[in-house]
Amino acid sequence: MDQVKKIELKDVYKSFGKKKVLQGVNLSLNKGESLVVIGGSGSGKSVLIKSIIGLLKPDSGSVKIDGQETVNISQSERNILMGKFGYLFQGGALFDSLPIWENVAFGLLHAKNMSRDEAREIAEQKIMQVGMGKDVSDLYPAELSGGMQKRISLARAIATSPEIIFFDEPTTGLDPIMSDVINNLIVKCSKELNATTITITHDMVSAIKIADRMAMIYEGKIIWEGSPKVAFNSNNSYVDQFVHGRSTGPIEIKLQDH
Repeated sequence: MDQVKKIELKDVYKSFGKKKVLQGVNLSLNKGESLVVIGGSGSGKSVLIKSIIGLLKPDSGSVKIDGQETVNISQSERNILMGKFGYLFQGGALFDSLPIWENVAFGLLHAKNMSRDEAREIAEQKIMQVGMGKDVSDLYPAELSGGMQKRISLARAIATSPEIIFFDEPTTGLDPIMSDVINNLIVKCSKELNATTITITHDMVSAIKIADRMAMIYEGKIIWEGSPKVAFNSNNSYVDQFVHGRSTGPIEIKLQDH
C-alpha cells in the first residue's frame, strides 16, 4: 500500500482576473521531506505556498494534507489544519511592538492559548535552539540586526513544533556568511522536528544545502523535479538558464515584460 503523502497537489489552477498564475500544478511531498521550489519573480512560487496553506483558494484542483482534501473545508477544520503549519516570512514579519519572546511565542499564546509563563519558557528554548541567548528575550525587533531578526523568525516558525514548515526566501538581504548560518539552522531545526518543508528561494547555494528535492515552476507549472545534485546538469534549458543565472535562454522573452 502506498504511503499517504504529507502534501499532495493535483491540477491546481489559480488566476487573478486575466493573469493566470498557477496553470495545473502537480506536486507531492513525503513526511519529513525538504522540497525547494525555484523559479523567477512572478512565476507563482508564493501563490503556490498560499494555496497550500489556504490563504488563497485555488480556482480548481485538489490540495491534500495527510490525505485530507483542504480546498473546501470549513473554517473550524481550517483552524485545526493551521496548527500543523509553521511559516518563516520573507521579511521576517516580526511585530515591532512586542518583545522578542512574545514574537516567538505568538502562536503558543494565540492559537494554543498557553499561559504566558509556559509560552515564555518554550520561546526561550526555541531562541536558544537557533543559537541565541535568552538575554534577547526582552529586547524588541528594532534592537536586533537583520540576521538576528531572521533567526528569531525561524524560532517563531518552529515554536509550535509544526509538522509542515514553509520558508519564503529565508536568506534574502543577508550576507553570505549569515545566509549559511540560516541555511544550517533550517536543516537542523527541520530534522529535529522531522518536519516536512517547502522553501522558495532564488539563492542556489541555499537551495542545494536545504533540499532533498528541487522543483522549478515556470509559467504556472512544475516543469522539472529532481535532486539538487543534478540541477546544474539537468538537460532542461529553463532550469539550466535559471541555476546558472544566465540572461540569455528560453526565459529571456519573459524578461522583456518587466
